Amino acid sequence: MDLWECPAVVTGAASGLGAETARYLVEAGAKVTVIDIDAEGVRKVAEEIGAHAIHCDVANAEAAEKAIAEARAINGAARVLVHCVGRGHFEPIFGDKGPMSLESFRQLVEVNLISTFNMMRLAAADMATLSPMPSGERGVIVSTASVSAYDGQIGA
Repeated sequence: MDLWECPAVVTGAASGLGAETARYLVEAGAKVTVIDIDAEGVRKVAEEIGAHAIHCDVANAEAAEKAIAEARAINGAARVLVHCVGRGHFEPIFGDKGPMSLESFRQLVEVNLISTFNMMRLAAADMATLSPMPSGERGVIVSTASVSAYDGQIGA
């Protein structure tokens, strides 16, 4: 995909993989919007690379819709979404304090699964309205997050 002047959105962009991905996209000529729950971090990354920053908790569906709409208003409908939001949960399902809180698990699913699906569906809806590029694609969605494996999921 030719990234020159291509609208792109990167979530989880205040640090790590998200920030480096946004940096790469800007260097390739894309018009990038960076989104993160870390307001100061995402603002700093945006200033460093020349992107548009949006402070947003993508686990909040309404806020995520507003963020995509803002990104669209600034740079046009995204042809690239790189979703780098994800979080680990290092509490065993059963430990010294008893079973893990169900609310903790719900939040984990909300962030890692539901927000991922929501961002992908919002980006795909915008991409579907775009004319195909010379190479035939309307856009691309990449979803990635990384948490190292660890032991102790069931502890006593």
